Amino acid sequence: MSSNPQWKSFQPPIMNSDTSILEFTKSLTIQNNLSSSSNYQNPSNGSGYNSSNNHFHTIPNMKDSSNNVFSSSSGGNYSSNFNSYTTNNSRFPIGTFNSTEPGDIFNGDTLSSSPIVNNSFNSSSTNNTNSSYNDSNVSNQGTRETGIIEKLLHSYGFIQCCERQARLFFHFSQFSGNIEHLKIGDPVEFEMTYDRRTGKPIASTVTKIAPEVVLSEERVTGTVTTELRTEGSGGDTQGRISYENRGECFFLPYTKDDVEGNVTLRAGDKVSFQIATNPRRGNLGASHVRLENPAHPVKYQGVVCSMKESFGFIERADVVKEIFFHFSEAKTKEELQLGDDVEFIIQTRNGKEVACNITTLPPGTVIFEDVCPDIVKGQVLKPLERGNQARHQNDPLPGRIRYRAPDHSEVEIPFGDKDQLRDFTLKHGDWVQFRVATDRRDQLERATNISLLPESFNVSGEKREQGTIVSIKDGFGFLRCVEREPRLFFHFSEVLDVERKLCLNDEVEFTVIQDPTSSFSNNRQSAIRIKHLDPGTVHFENTIEEGLNGVVT
Repeated sequence: MSSNPQWKSFQPPIMNSDTSILEFTKSLTIQNNLSSSSNYQNPSNGSGYNSSNNHFHTIPNMKDSSNNVFSSSSGGNYSSNFNSYTTNNSRFPIGTFNSTEPGDIFNGDTLSSSPIVNNSFNSSSTNNTNSSYNDSNVSNQGTRETGIIEKLLHSYGFIQCCERQARLFFHFSQFSGNIEHLKIGDPVEFEMTYDRRTGKPIASTVTKIAPEVVLSEERVTGTVTTELRTEGSGGDTQGRISYENRGECFFLPYTKDDVEGNVTLRAGDKVSFQIATNPRRGNLGASHVRLENPAHPVKYQGVVCSMKESFGFIERADVVKEIFFHFSEAKTKEELQLGDDVEFIIQTRNGKEVACNITTLPPGTVIFEDVCPDIVKGQVLKPLERGNQARHQNDPLPGRIRYRAPDHSEVEIPFGDKDQLRDFTLKHGDWVQFRVATDRRDQLERATNISLLPESFNVSGEKREQGTIVSIKDGFGFLRCVEREPRLFFHFSEVLDVERKLCLNDEVEFTVIQDPTSSFSNNRQSAIRIKHLDPGTVHFENTIEEGLNGVVT
């Protein structure tokens, strides 16, 4: 052991020859009481350090390893803190030991023949040696991200991130589970932290997640190396695409369903794609493969859904996704408008999809969903939020309605802010009627054409008042109420009868609430859930007695 320069300053004494060492060893064993075992092995002489009892072992050339304690040559006290270091593939923070021998430090980003990765040992002949393990993620806690195992080597691997265009190193000790069950293409979840010594990003606390589709947002460019088998030929059932990442070449399989448009890929074709996991096999593959710069590009359809100063977004008709476009890509005589049906091709620029060569289509060409003609009756479980609360709503279909299906089972169906016939106020427990719409892209069902049924007022317990329309403005008006003196504001969206035109002196029934758009000091009230009444229903005065005679004085 003394022939190794790393151990020149250490001469392990015989444990039985000194009672103080015996007591010292006993105290170390009690204090640390480590449940895990870690061995530092020197490949040159087979010596090892076991942190479970702080004893120094030689494998196998020491006759009695239990009688040897790790000690400095000067006889000083040596204290160690390796409680988080294990070698049974359980979780521990990646870090490095401080070393006086710079050649003994292993950088996780480089290769080495040493079996210990990201760790080096510190030996010194000073009187007090305090060696501790540096935790790279104690002060660098990050959010959980998803990724795909791209490469596995002897004791470490690399993860292709899904949320960012990055490839992160991870050590097997950071994987929570049996490392033998981890394979290339597996979807994982991890925290991105930074190595304290190198400052480079690494993945820590890696866990395997359910084998579902994990899709990388960034598009990758590559080349078709193996064509798909055509009808009657003896080719492969899966094609292969090659791509480069940091100088390394990778191959990914793809199937016919992964290719966008009715195109046939040939060997040597330049393509762009997204990296995804196969939900059945769990392996890595190419998805949404698109032929780049073809002679006859695939054309897509959609509807212009938002516009800014010089750009906008198109809702695609083939997938539930929006795509960016710049106004300069519009090949039309007139400017594009919101709601226009359009046709376009897709190109990849700087790793992002953009719509190009945009032309308009006749209105009604693009159809996103099929609406069932049958009218369904249900009860509102979750109405839409109003006012400021609605601004923080991320779910596009936050509402919920429960109804009884034809097989007599109870079904919950979502709905959004555009699914009511008008933007009237719905309450929990309201009875409504609606139709079921099925999205052609993902087969998601939702309730649409929602109208409020009159029986809702019988079960809601809300106080209903009566009045007449005395003023009509642009989108709003005022009511004269039977039970209150001031005129009451209302918005056209709260009128339940969609097909009826509003007129002065219409008799209506309504509910009075505090106007959510008014300030606290204003304290304005408004009428909601307005229902038309038959003429002659509303009376502002009650006749007590008729046919009386009198004299004008």
